[in-house]
Amino acid sequence: MCHGLTLPNPPQMSDGTMNENEVAQEIGKRIRQWRMNTPPPKTRRKRQNETGWRPHMTIEELAKATGLTVTTVNKLELGYKAPRIESLLLLSQAFGCDASELLPKTKHRNSGKSELLNELAAAAAQLGAKQLRELIKQARGMEPG
Repeated sequence: MCHGLTLPNPPQMSDGTMNENEVAQEIGKRIRQWRMNTPPPKTRRKRQNETGWRPHMTIEELAKATGLTVTTVNKLELGYKAPRIESLLLLSQAFGCDASELLPKTKHRNSGKSELLNELAAAAAQLGAKQLRELIKQARGMEPG
């Protein structure tokens, strides 16, 4: 984490996943938060007394720092589209952070596994030894997936 910026975890579906649109919107929020917390380039810091001076990086300055167009940066920040990997890396360099800081924090895909194992253990506790052995035999015969 850079600049001491901590971002909240996004809302997620019950299985901990987000659809493509939600991912783009969350990344856009994070890009905006990082931009708003990133100081302007040194060349502009000297002009603090000028009218219209902003204490953060502007979209135009971010576009220049990344080599992306202003339109692209704007669309990314508004969550209209998710950034390509190359763009994500350019943005993270401009902010001085790890690219993962711009990505939503979602539950690991296997996080529900422990809940399922607990449920399986509870169900297995109701079975007799013979039924339990049959269940284990069936489970071992299944392909992972």
